[in-house]
Amino acid sequence: MPLIFLAGCVWVAGTALGLAEGFVGGLILLCALARSQNRVALALLFSAAFSLGLELRDRDARCLEEARAAKGWELHLLGDAAPGSFTMATMHGRDCAIRVALAVRSGSAAAGSLVSVTGAEPVIGERGLMLRDGRVTLRRGPSLLARWRNHVAAGIDRRFGADAGLARALLIADTHGLSPELRERYTDAGLVHILSISGLHVGIIGGALLLAVEALRLPAVGGRVAAMALVLCYVLAIGAPAAAMRSAALFAAVTMTRLLQRPTHPWAPFAIAALVPLFEPRTVLDLGWQLSVSGYAGVLAAGRAARRLLPERWRGWRAHISRELIAGLLTTLATAPLVAWHFGRLSLVGVVSNLAAGPVVAVLQPTLFVAMLAPGDALGRFVADAARPMMRALDAVAGTAAAIPGATLAFAPTMLAAGIASIGVTALIAASWSRDWPRWAATALTAFALLAWVPAPRLVHDGRFEVHVLDVGQGDAVALRTPRGRWILVDAGRAWANGDAGRSTVLPYLRRRGGELALFVLTHPHADHVGGAASVIRALRPAAVRDAAFVAGSEPYAQMLQATREVQASWARVRPHEIMEIDGLQLEFLAPDSAWTVSLDDPNEASSILRVNYGERSLLLTGDAEAGLESWLLTHAADRLDVDVLKVGHHGSSTSSSQAFIDAVSPRVALVSVGLANTYGHPSPDVMRRLLDAGASVLRTDQLGSLILRSDGSTWEAQAAGRRWPVALSQTLLP
Repeated sequence: MPLIFLAGCVWVAGTALGLAEGFVGGLILLCALARSQNRVALALLFSAAFSLGLELRDRDARCLEEARAAKGWELHLLGDAAPGSFTMATMHGRDCAIRVALAVRSGSAAAGSLVSVTGAEPVIGERGLMLRDGRVTLRRGPSLLARWRNHVAAGIDRRFGADAGLARALLIADTHGLSPELRERYTDAGLVHILSISGLHVGIIGGALLLAVEALRLPAVGGRVAAMALVLCYVLAIGAPAAAMRSAALFAAVTMTRLLQRPTHPWAPFAIAALVPLFEPRTVLDLGWQLSVSGYAGVLAAGRAARRLLPERWRGWRAHISRELIAGLLTTLATAPLVAWHFGRLSLVGVVSNLAAGPVVAVLQPTLFVAMLAPGDALGRFVADAARPMMRALDAVAGTAAAIPGATLAFAPTMLAAGIASIGVTALIAASWSRDWPRWAATALTAFALLAWVPAPRLVHDGRFEVHVLDVGQGDAVALRTPRGRWILVDAGRAWANGDAGRSTVLPYLRRRGGELALFVLTHPHADHVGGAASVIRALRPAAVRDAAFVAGSEPYAQMLQATREVQASWARVRPHEIMEIDGLQLEFLAPDSAWTVSLDDPNEASSILRVNYGERSLLLTGDAEAGLESWLLTHAADRLDVDVLKVGHHGSSTSSSQAFIDAVSPRVALVSVGLANTYGHPSPDVMRRLLDAGASVLRTDQLGSLILRSDGSTWEAQAAGRRWPVALSQTLLP
């Protein structure tokens, strides 16, 4: 291994350990294992990097305390801000990296703007600062680069239409328009890395530009310099994510060595590209950068391994496919510890699916790039139409691979298991490259053998009551975890042609956290609530099922009833005032009443209404209840409606959450399960305003992903977007 590569590894390792944040895949462990004659110099470099990491961590801690004591804040917005929204931002004018979660009460501004925030309640969360109910005032609009990115995004929307979500992800690293089921499909297929801009995308575009230079017979020097400049402009235009910057630096390094006809060691330009943390040390904590660097290390090692393993007589398609399989296997192994640690699952079909998707992406990515740059929407739409068959082909590869039985393995490793696995894959990469391969191979085999002896991850549950609002898109799935670690599931999300949210989202979510399903409650038989129920019931076999029993001809509802019979669960109709005690939780059903539902033709108005009590704290789940059922509740159960937490009815629709109902509930926290950019226009801005005016903190799955609340019986703690903060139980209305 060249010295520059080892120096880069040592710098990354020292910075990461100084920041005290996890691990960065095989590179850190490679530093610990590698033999070098420059141990003293590398040790000094490690000490300097470690000291820098400690200094950055202390600086961030000081900034966080100062920000908590402030009365006003200046922020750079990372997303759009609007009344009732929840967006991320960074502190302006501070030499630290404080991520701010901002819950907006009033004011609006576009992503990239500089804003001042006043009147907010600052709370230090698990990973930074949260500003609750802030007033946003625009100080300066988005920068030229941010405006250009917004302009490019609008052009993609016009040219790609319904396919704009996938095109945005592949071109400008904007994944907000992707549905949860699409993300799950690509994750199960081992293709989720394709949905984020990484070295793969930048490398394909750079290679296509070099081919264009040769095809057009442009001057070698000028053409290659122009290609490098265009790649750099592209990476800057998409926001310069760390993985893309690494790949752009690698592309420039390789292109320059060829242009200058100065061959160098294959690891040298890679090491230069991997040294992005020299300029921004906190990059070592970026998952995209970690995956990009680890994955490319696997690619480099695969080239040497293929030359060693494949017979020299192999030529043509057989040699090509074999090399691609080896590259896919080593790349998958190199990133496996990171993927398992961060995502809790491993795709077992990733090697094959990547082999099939590779040629598609190689043609699709340059076509998308041309469609983005094409002058005029007419030409842009023409090129976009040419890209659509390849987008369909890519999605077909993901769908086919994800549908294979046993395609994924749910895996939540402990830190010890992740560390041993990293040692194993790092040693395997070293064995693929090093002349002293037997020693490295023995190390890899030893590490993999030790994994079988590592204790299984112990399911940690601290005995609190938990409310999990799962992000299932436009649908509902609320999982209540009892103090004893069992689950009560209320609804299971929607179904679609080739799957359902129960199988793709709910089951992996619950299985990773462990614990049996004690009770399943269906609020009503609409497909966006019952779609995944049959899959969940068959897999987790709950002891009991409660159902509003509103007669409907829904196929998913019939499948739910059939699954209930198959597992012999105890089925019963929901009855008002029925109370169930499960592991210290009191479940009180408030509706529906059969006398009320007999005249209804809308299942929404027959939703199961469930109040959950734990100690002094309470929660109200309302399904898709609309104004009629709310009025019935105000008449028949008004004294049972005042709770701390409200799961907002009907995804925040204007037909629900009347002012009288919100006044009776007086929630401190309002949870909204709603699909991103849904066609129904949910949630209603009027409903969001009524909730904010009532003093509630509004948390939405379309903005934050899955939501979690925890209670010890006297307090609430919220968790969303990777942050935790205590919930204020007194209503603090802003003047």
